[in-house]
Amino acid sequence: MDRSRTVATGIAIGLVACLAIWVGARWLSPAPPLPELFPIPDFELTSEQGEVVRSADLRGKVVVANFIFTRCPTVCPGLTARMARLQSEIPADLPVRLVSFSVDPRHDTPEVLRAYGEKYGQDPARWTFLTGDFEKVLKAVEEGFRIGVEGVENPDASPFDIIHGEHFVLIDRKGTIRGYYPNAEPDLRQLVRDAKRLAREG
Repeated sequence: MDRSRTVATGIAIGLVACLAIWVGARWLSPAPPLPELFPIPDFELTSEQGEVVRSADLRGKVVVANFIFTRCPTVCPGLTARMARLQSEIPADLPVRLVSFSVDPRHDTPEVLRAYGEKYGQDPARWTFLTGDFEKVLKAVEEGFRIGVEGVENPDASPFDIIHGEHFVLIDRKGTIRGYYPNAEPDLRQLVRDAKRLAREG
């Protein structure tokens, strides 16, 4: 009986030791690198402050981008609220820039975007809203970032006629897209981790 207990205890200790080694290995092993997808498009647009912003101006920073419009009655308030959360969850001392592209540039002037950003607690030093010439904006969003947009070609389109992709896009310091993240809580938590990681990699 004592021998059986000794054997069982030894097996239990061995299993615990193996589990500890496995957990430690997973904890210490580096995460696999994020994929390098393709470069962001060249663009020259206007910020909510009325300043010209070029794609080259974002080099050297990790960028989180999303796509919204201020008249949107459905998903955009949630998308913008989540971007506001990213602003609070990513430390201000990391070189991470948040950029929201308006997919309704005919309506979303810099003044409109500025008021919209203020409503969500935007810090202009960290978070920029972009608008500009209609064709240039749509080319950057659809052809460059590969985010679908429908309904905006019609100048008389109602807010309910405009449909666009909801993904957040992560871009590294070299201007290469490293990931698309759905508008869902687990994915955005991963986005925060990945943005911090890229920013700290230098």
